[in-house]
Formats: sequence, C-alpha cells, structure tokens
Amino acid sequence: DLHVRSRRQRQMCIRDSDHGSDVAVLEVTNAQVREFLPGSTSTVGYLTLINHSGAGATLTKATIDGLGRVEIHEHSHVDGMMKMQQVESVEIKAHESVSFQPGGYHLMAFEPQEPLKVGQERKLTLYFSDGNRLFTNAQVVSLEAQAKQSKPSTQHAHH
Repeated sequence: DLHVRSRRQRQMCIRDSDHGSDVAVLEVTNAQVREFLPGSTSTVGYLTLINHSGAGATLTKATIDGLGRVEIHEHSHVDGMMKMQQVESVEIKAHESVSFQPGGYHLMAFEPQEPLKVGQERKLTLYFSDGNRLFTNAQVVSLEAQAKQSKPSTQHAHH
C-alpha cells in the first residue's frame, strides 16, 4: 500500500513540477499533542516526518490551531547533562524520516486559547524552508497515553 502511494505521489510530483510544488513527497504520521497538565504553561507534541523525495526538506515552523505559540525543541546531551533547546529548523534528508519523540526533537506548545481535551483533534500545520506546507490533525492525548506509546527507555531523563 505504501509503495503504491509513494509511487503515485512521485508521479504527482512530476506533474506538479512546473509549479515547484513538492508537497506530496512529504508525509506526516502519528501527530499528537498532550493535554496541558494542571498548572503547566506549556505542553509537548510528537510526530513522524517522512521524506519520500530525492531532495532534503527543512522544517522551519509549526502551528497548532488554538495554541498561540509552537516552538521546535530538541534534547541534546551536553557534558553528560540532558539539555533542551529551541532549534530554528530540522532537516529531513532525502528518503529518510525524523521522529519527534521523547528525548529527541519535539514541539513545545504554549498559550492555549481554550483547553485541549483528550480525544480532540487539532489542525497542525508544518512549514518548510521552500515555502511548502503540510497539514495534518494532531490527536490530543493524555500523559498516560503518551507515556505508554513512547518507547521504553533504559535511561531516565530528568527535566
């Protein structure tokens, strides 16, 4: 099924090439945003970006409906310490995928205009450096659901 779809996307791409539109070759899956924890001013979002094309893509920005501000962050190890920092962009190499997940890249979301409720879907828009945009619905999940989905890790990261 995936093969059929990506082949169709590639054909679509060739047809669209006059407009310089390569949107079809980028795919986003498993987008989710966690409900805000009581008293918390920010929450976190995860997703997987798949680049089916032969050229790299650079994610520069993300927005989620109903949330005033979304930033791209990454966890990195510096001198044995886990640090979280905002990044300006994330590169998705040709024919590769990047997972936004605990301990790696993730979206930080702030300023909810109304509460996020578990079970809702919120529109997520991803912006790329070449002007392309990708839309998907992010599932609002609870902390418990998100913890269950993230891969069991032998390291305990302390915030």
